[in-house]
Amino acid sequence: MKTFVSGLSLSLLVSTAVLAAEKVIALPNPGFEEQTASWNAANDQGMSVAIPEAAHGGKLGLRVTDDSKTLGSSLAAQRFPATPGKNYEVRFHGRSVKGEGIAVYLRFYNEKGEFLNTPALKNQINVPIRRADTEWKAYSKKGVAPAGTVQVEVWIHSFTANVVTADFDDFVLVELEG
Repeated sequence: MKTFVSGLSLSLLVSTAVLAAEKVIALPNPGFEEQTASWNAANDQGMSVAIPEAAHGGKLGLRVTDDSKTLGSSLAAQRFPATPGKNYEVRFHGRSVKGEGIAVYLRFYNEKGEFLNTPALKNQINVPIRRADTEWKAYSKKGVAPAGTVQVEVWIHSFTANVVTADFDDFVLVELEG
C-alpha cells in the first residue's frame, strides 16, 4: 500500500509540474461561439463558417468547405508575442467531413511581419486532418519558434488544389517551458 501511495504522490507531483510548465495563451473565440469574430478571414474566400453542425463543444464550431481546385481557405487567429527557441503547441478537435487536404499550422513571424516557417524553407509546422478521421479527434502539434521570432499564430488552411470539408473546434495555444 505504501508503494501505491508513494507512486500516486509522485504521479500527482509530475502531473502538476507538467501543467505548471505550460502557459496558456488566451485565444479569443477559440470555439467559434461568436462566429469567426477575432479570426482573420481576409483571404478565406468565404470558405470558413461557424455552424451548429460543426460543434464539438458549445453551440457552434468551424466548418471549412473548400470546393475549389484553385483556391484554399485561410483563417488565422490573432497573433501573439513569441520568443525564439521556446516551444509552442496548438491543440484542437477536428474531423473530416469529406475529402482531404487541410491542416492547422503554427506560424511564426519576425519583426517585419514575415513568415519564418515556409514551404520554401521546409520548416512548416502543421497537423493535417486525414480523410479517414471522420470522428471527432483531439489533435496537437508542437513547434519551436525559430531565430528572429516575435509573434506566433494559429492558421487553418485548406490546400489550394484539394477539395475538402472539415470541422474544427476548441482551440488552445500554449507556450511550453523547457
